[in-house]
Amino acid sequence: MNTHALDQLMGLLQTLTTLSNQLNDLLKQEKISLETPNSIDLLTLSSAKKRLVSELENNTKKTHAFLKKINVTRGLYQLNDFISQLKITDKKQVMSDLWSDVQRLSIDNKSQNEVNGSIIELNRRYTQRSLAVLRGQLGGNNTTYGSNGQSMSSKISRNITTA
Repeated sequence: MNTHALDQLMGLLQTLTTLSNQLNDLLKQEKISLETPNSIDLLTLSSAKKRLVSELENNTKKTHAFLKKINVTRGLYQLNDFISQLKITDKKQVMSDLWSDVQRLSIDNKSQNEVNGSIIELNRRYTQRSLAVLRGQLGGNNTTYGSNGQSMSSKISRNITTA
């Protein structure tokens, strides 16, 4: 393995680390915006998140293809093995640290994105319930009882604005 190829690989891993860090910061900002609803910030963050995820995907594909080109047949899936077999110890340590950072950040980003998704889903449910109340639909479990004592579903269809 020549030094030039190792330098290229370290550059690719550094790019992945940088993009993953940026995404991590953005996801934390998104969580703060979700907790204090600010739709303008959310739109801006959503656009930036989409761009970053796209860049991260493209650079991941580029790194994977580069690894295959230098005969790491399984690409990123075999990167730990490839790094462990390197002879150049200074580059080996830097590369190992970069790859560890990428993996750690990937896990953190996935977790943070799931938390943000849960907040969005909870907000969506609250909004749906509020809209249902405003429309006069109090929910699917509302039952009333007829003159014969049998329960029957309530089908309130009045709009709250006409009540």
